[in-house]
Amino acid sequence: MPQSVVMRTIVFLCCLIHAVLLAQPPAKSIWLPKKNQWVDSNLDKEGWKYFQDQYINQTDILEGEEQALFVPSILHASKDLYSSLTSFSFSIRRYRMKGLSSRYFTQSIQEVSMNQLSDGNIPWVNWGGLNEVTSNNQLYTGLKQNDYQFGNLGSVNIMQLNASQLFPQTTFATTISNRNYQQRWAFTKVWAENKNGWAFAGSIAIKKGNGGMLISNQFNGFSYFVGVDKFYKRHLFSFILLGNRQWHTRQSAVTKELVGLSRSNLYQPGWGLHQGVIKPANGQFNHQPSVFLTHTYKSVETIEQATTFFYSQGEKYTTALDWYNAPDPRPDYYRYLPSFFTDTALANSVAEQIQMNPAQLQINWDHLYWVNQHASSDKRARYWLEDRVEQSNKLAMNTRFKILLKPSLEWTIQGQFKRECYQYFKRVSNLLGGSYTMNWNQFAEDNLPSSTAIQNDLNQPDQKVLTSERIGYHYQMVIKEWLFMTQLNYRLPRFDLFAALKYTHTIYQRTGFYRNGVFPLQSFGPSHPDHFRNLFVKTGLTYKMNGRNYVYLHGAISSLPPLVNDWYLSPRSNAIKQPKQFSEQSLMIEAGYILNAPLLKLTLNGYFIQLTKGMDVMSFYHDGYRNLVNYALNNLSTQHIGIESSIAYQLTPSLSINAALHMGQFIYNQRPTYAVLADNEPFISETGILYINRFPLTGFPHTACYTGLAYRSSSNWMMNLSASFLGKQWISFNPLRRTYDAAQNLAPNTAQSVLIQPTILPSEMVLDLSVGYSFRLKKLINGKSYYLQCFLGMNNLMNRSMITGGFEQLRFDVQGGDINQFPNKYYFSNGLLYSCSLKFKL
Repeated sequence: MPQSVVMRTIVFLCCLIHAVLLAQPPAKSIWLPKKNQWVDSNLDKEGWKYFQDQYINQTDILEGEEQALFVPSILHASKDLYSSLTSFSFSIRRYRMKGLSSRYFTQSIQEVSMNQLSDGNIPWVNWGGLNEVTSNNQLYTGLKQNDYQFGNLGSVNIMQLNASQLFPQTTFATTISNRNYQQRWAFTKVWAENKNGWAFAGSIAIKKGNGGMLISNQFNGFSYFVGVDKFYKRHLFSFILLGNRQWHTRQSAVTKELVGLSRSNLYQPGWGLHQGVIKPANGQFNHQPSVFLTHTYKSVETIEQATTFFYSQGEKYTTALDWYNAPDPRPDYYRYLPSFFTDTALANSVAEQIQMNPAQLQINWDHLYWVNQHASSDKRARYWLEDRVEQSNKLAMNTRFKILLKPSLEWTIQGQFKRECYQYFKRVSNLLGGSYTMNWNQFAEDNLPSSTAIQNDLNQPDQKVLTSERIGYHYQMVIKEWLFMTQLNYRLPRFDLFAALKYTHTIYQRTGFYRNGVFPLQSFGPSHPDHFRNLFVKTGLTYKMNGRNYVYLHGAISSLPPLVNDWYLSPRSNAIKQPKQFSEQSLMIEAGYILNAPLLKLTLNGYFIQLTKGMDVMSFYHDGYRNLVNYALNNLSTQHIGIESSIAYQLTPSLSINAALHMGQFIYNQRPTYAVLADNEPFISETGILYINRFPLTGFPHTACYTGLAYRSSSNWMMNLSASFLGKQWISFNPLRRTYDAAQNLAPNTAQSVLIQPTILPSEMVLDLSVGYSFRLKKLINGKSYYLQCFLGMNNLMNRSMITGGFEQLRFDVQGGDINQFPNKYYFSNGLLYSCSLKFKL
């Protein structure tokens, strides 16, 4: 690690040690050898009792001999201290714990993993808005042992939604905010188990938004949940239905030039006025309802079995503009901006024209409609809106046995089968006044004259596409995975040990429904299935110094199949795969210390992670090929070294101070290879090496600090004021700029560092404030009461529209070596955000 990182680590550790010492007994003390403790010699009887409760190991006295008790294990009933402090506060800069991607974090519902096998992502939106029923979670960070699943390198979050495990309530909540949605209404009713063994729960939530911080913002969401439990002797049968139907506009990244021209960090190019009404071009829809059927059975006190059947079906899509044989309609297209023109006078004239006509920076919908109606006699559309659709059909079965072999030894066995079927296609959603469009591939127009390459589907040549019909591509991806896990957990008086093994067998198969004109032999019908067999082994040891202090050491080695979207080079048009078949390898070691005393809580975790043989595929327009290309990266290797620490100290019964630190070094530590497959050539046209060794991983802060002051009074008031520092974050870089060819075409006297080094973002300080109050409105005759809970949360109190992330455009002037032709794009925050909610509860 760099010297500066080491020094900061030493300083922070010194501060932690100082805080621990402050919490220790007074200096005027005596030594108890059997207790292995210093204690204050002046403490009275009450003081001694308090001191023993707070700091001293508990012991049993049996027949005059002192014997150590069986020290309890670490509890994981909810989020650990570090996660609870940082998960929200660091999110404004897209913080990633340990620098890992989403596939290394597991979210399960009813013990079934919700991570998609296609891309590893967790579809949080599927249960978004159901805050009142989805808070029953257990979080296990890192490689910590849990009783339900194998876990993951990042963390595993276990969500149980059984009606009988939810808190009985009748709740109505309303929220106003200036975030993506402006209003939220929710009603939740949970009935406790009745005398016949039934328990019921239901919840609905509505979110709506229009305008707000972003003029073009639109948001409509409806969430629902139903849960039914039935107890029968030692059996528990559960039914759960949940879903979220949601549509909202999407935010786009913009260049600094556009921010200057529009005079606003909140400028968005993806909308315009049509007949005086705001019409967005970029939207996203999601509705994938899920059903869970769970059976839990305890045959005896030493055996527990749980089985869950899961089924989900639905679709999600993003909406975007497309066009054929027509000028680019996007107002932020680089050829329409002043920076495109080399003549200074002309560039200034264009800039002046834009500033005098700000509508020029928005989509001219009226013009697009006019072109579609007048470009040809039969009104063939040159512009249209299309939905890029992913329809999913998911099925899973999970079963788990936990067997208590003896009081100190547990054996857990898990088996899981998942089948996910995805259909991908584009669908015309609006012809913008036109009558039809053609199912042609405009990027294949330069192929040989009279070639059939222009046809997206040779089975239906020259197809006229109408509204709601498919266009461009249509294929299916079926993914199957068998999983087996076994784990032993051994609890000794002073040590906890565990060892676990997971085996997976994954199958990928693509089926094409279009016979692509460029790839007629590699696009239609089922492809040869690919099998990946992988192992994941982890083990850990915890030394329980006493019921307050714990030290642990964990280690894991694993292999994972490549994600299906990284295995196929261009599944939209063909079944061509990566040149070499690899499974991603990983090694992780973590060690830490936990102090969990009533007045002082402290966690310190250090980790080392090595990921090798990774894959990635990026698709973009390549100016050299004058076509869409698929850039396949192979043999990616990254190294993650860092520390995570948190501390909470109770200053008074009502006031506490909290702090957290994340500091690390996250780099590529090898030169990967690349292969290029253009969408208009049926072969790999280029291979080479990317010179990115020692480059930082991008898209998240490498250093993050949190400090907060929390107040909770006996009169039900609460307040939390916090400050977060986020630094050392780089924007995502374009691999094309890190090749041999790009270096050869640099302009004279251009420093190589300008071409090579990714752009670092300025560090930021963010202030957040939350205030809450609850009180009883009325007490009923039956003893129940009505309560009102009020909450106000404000983020980014300094009201600064900061850069939250960004990327180098994948388009790059390879031949000219002009790194400024396609400047970086950035995402900006919306300034001060607030959320005010009222919750009526019986």
